[in-house]
Amino acid sequence: MRSFSSALRLLCLLVVICGMATVSYGSGFSIFEQGAKATGMGGAFTATADDPSAMFYNVAGIAYQRKLSGMMGGTLITFANEFEGDPASEFPGAGVDGRYKDHSFIIPATYAVIPIGENLTFGLGQFTAFGLRTEWEDANRFPGRFISQDANLKTVSIQPSLAYKMMGDRLALGLGLEYRTSHIQLERNNAIFNPFTGRIVDVAHIRLDSDWNNDYGFSAGLIFKPRSTWSFGASYRAPMDIDYEGDATFTQISTGNAQLDAIVRAGLPPDQKITTTLPFPALTHVGLATTMIPSWTVAFDVDHTSWSRFKALLVEFDRNPERNLFAEQNWEDTLSYRLGGDHPVTPNWDVRLGAVYDENPQPDEAVGPLLPDSDRLGVSFGLGFHNDHWRIDATEMVLHFYDRSTFGKNADNFNGTYKTSANLFSLSVGYTF
Repeated sequence: MRSFSSALRLLCLLVVICGMATVSYGSGFSIFEQGAKATGMGGAFTATADDPSAMFYNVAGIAYQRKLSGMMGGTLITFANEFEGDPASEFPGAGVDGRYKDHSFIIPATYAVIPIGENLTFGLGQFTAFGLRTEWEDANRFPGRFISQDANLKTVSIQPSLAYKMMGDRLALGLGLEYRTSHIQLERNNAIFNPFTGRIVDVAHIRLDSDWNNDYGFSAGLIFKPRSTWSFGASYRAPMDIDYEGDATFTQISTGNAQLDAIVRAGLPPDQKITTTLPFPALTHVGLATTMIPSWTVAFDVDHTSWSRFKALLVEFDRNPERNLFAEQNWEDTLSYRLGGDHPVTPNWDVRLGAVYDENPQPDEAVGPLLPDSDRLGVSFGLGFHNDHWRIDATEMVLHFYDRSTFGKNADNFNGTYKTSANLFSLSVGYTF
């Protein structure tokens, strides 16, 4: 009875935290940092998955967690991006630059694990697997403001899970049912040619703001341990398509010329409903882990993300379909390579090291102010403390993004080079009853 009461309190706390987490958001379309221990190992956690964050990395891992436990925490992400115009292109040209507005993001994650009988484990997790924020500083002067001033994608996932171990603990299978809710906000300016001055002028600000919409998917995983020193893991998270409904708001910007303002006002669309669909990719992970090196657990993962599902972004207007926004994306599937190590230095303290190389999915034509992505290389260092009840993990990860040029190919003829860097600090606190 006491165990059941503790489990009930833990689940209630998790539900409250999940509700609070919907106000948080992350940078980057895909967010892999869902637990400090895993992040300390560069995300190479598919074959290990030995804390409650297994519900994100490989749900089969909770089968080996045989005590009632909970874990909560998050990742603080700070990043910077700078744009320089391509001197070989007509627009925006040499000497034109821009940068992101300073932002810090907290990506929350919360998990609970409840053993049932000798071999079955139930889990409940909340995490933010996808997110995006690209807000440009001095947005009304940024030269790419007619393409994008601010793009904000928020997601929250809640996943109940079951995992079962068999064959004398050599094999574990897991399944999770994911509920994902999401919100999109896009902002940009519109411009026209001013015949009185011979210049391009801003005439309207467009804000597209969706409701919170949702879809359902699943996650499945397995862990196989052929020997006591080797572990193989595989995990799959299904794709989703979220259909968004929301509102488009058009706000006129005065040009200072009454005659031109009257012409703009007459042609300005009314505020109206909008719809769009965003395809989220499938995630497939395979990994190996070994303890053959004395006092070390070494893990290696390869991750595949089906970004090729993202062919285009289409926003449809309810009353003025002739103003629908269409942007080809034609993204490609990507691979990520992750290497990590976990070394216990005392009975209560662990040190972790990690490295990751992550391919980007964007062709040169799609690289722009909405999302300028590039290949990235990351390194991480983590510390972990644990005793009979508590575990505290902390990790610092530095991501270096390779400079990304459009090579004069941008579909909106907005050509230049983007330079990005990011720093991530992850903290997780867990308690075992």
